[in-house]
Amino acid sequence: MEATELYKCLADPYRLRILSLLEQGPLCVCHLQDLLAVPQVKMSKQLASMKAVGLIHAERSGTWMIYSLKNPVHPLLQHNFEYLRTSASPEAERLRSDSQQRAQLLTQIEKEQNPCPAEIYTCTCEAK
Repeated sequence: MEATELYKCLADPYRLRILSLLEQGPLCVCHLQDLLAVPQVKMSKQLASMKAVGLIHAERSGTWMIYSLKNPVHPLLQHNFEYLRTSASPEAERLRSDSQQRAQLLTQIEKEQNPCPAEIYTCTCEAK
């Protein structure tokens, strides 16, 4: 993957947020939609473009589609997230807020014994 392809993904606010959420572990497409408050059509388009450049992986689990970052994670992506974790930028604050909402969502899913695939809230493995 060329750096320009990666930066096209990072330049889009929704793609940046999706990648940041997936950096923390796999998520079902429906939860990505909920966390980012976007319609299914927009989410599908964003995920398809990142899958096409090889940043993310999709795997079906029953009726669920689970997304994760490809392993190994592109080094340029890792470096950008390391910067954003320590940045005081508005984008970094949005990513931190997304991370907190993700944690709350996964806690709620686990408590409610939601029918979501267990790998989205119990996975400690590397993304594929």
